[in-house]
Amino acid sequence: MSKTGIEKFREHLVSDVARAIQQTDRAVHAALEHHHLSRWHPASTAPYNQDLELRVSKDGTITTMPFPCRRTNKDEWINVDLGVPVQIQPIEWRA
Repeated sequence: MSKTGIEKFREHLVSDVARAIQQTDRAVHAALEHHHLSRWHPASTAPYNQDLELRVSKDGTITTMPFPCRRTNKDEWINVDLGVPVQIQPIEWRA
């Protein structure tokens, strides 16, 4: 039995709607993840082996490091641009 034009149209429409819902769902999740990662987080929660932006406190003033830093598996912080250790105690991080 062959499908009528209306049945074919209905199937096509349903698959298009499902595809649009999936794309919207992916876009919403990506936006939420970006928003979460763009916020400052406590330094104690910093991930390892990822380039991060850091804030440090020096003499009561909070400063953002002018270069990306990475927390190593040895729990050291390195300047990503130069690949050298930095002696800092960050207070916050963000991606």
